[in-house]
Amino acid sequence: LAALRELSLRRTADRLERKPSGGDRYPPRAREHILICLSGSPSNEKVIRTAARMAEAFHGAFTALFVETPSFQGQSDKERRQLRNNLHLAEELGARISTVYGDDPAIQIAEYAKVSGISKIVLGRSPQKRGPLLGAKSLMDRLGELAPDLDIYIIPDQNTPRYKPKRRPVQRPKNIL
Repeated sequence: LAALRELSLRRTADRLERKPSGGDRYPPRAREHILICLSGSPSNEKVIRTAARMAEAFHGAFTALFVETPSFQGQSDKERRQLRNNLHLAEELGARISTVYGDDPAIQIAEYAKVSGISKIVLGRSPQKRGPLLGAKSLMDRLGELAPDLDIYIIPDQNTPRYKPKRRPVQRPKNIL
């Protein structure tokens, strides 16, 4: 809801600030810079499209970042093909493509965001492999700690199981008569 509110406020401000002359379409002002992280996941396409729409709505820059880790060499051909498809989609939608190298994606993303003036990160939700009892933090949690000034948007994956509360049978009072 906060993101929708911010989006509507920006659109209203854009309408009020537009120049009547034929010069720049939008007045110079602080612009948003949106970052997505490329992966070989089929659900990454939804994240890319969502971030591209956000960048257009905010009249901001759009960057697609690939963090190459040592485990990248072990990816299957199918994952590599999907990564190339996601990279081409991001380029078609106007993203600037960047690649960084490192062992820890959270640190690489946070450092890139600080250096590049990123204001928002759009990520896909992936199923947790380890529970919080084992002490493993998710990428989103780590990014929140490493870059607390960034807005992080999570795009749900259609394959992520949804929470369904357990229903208890309703006990009806017995007739006393």
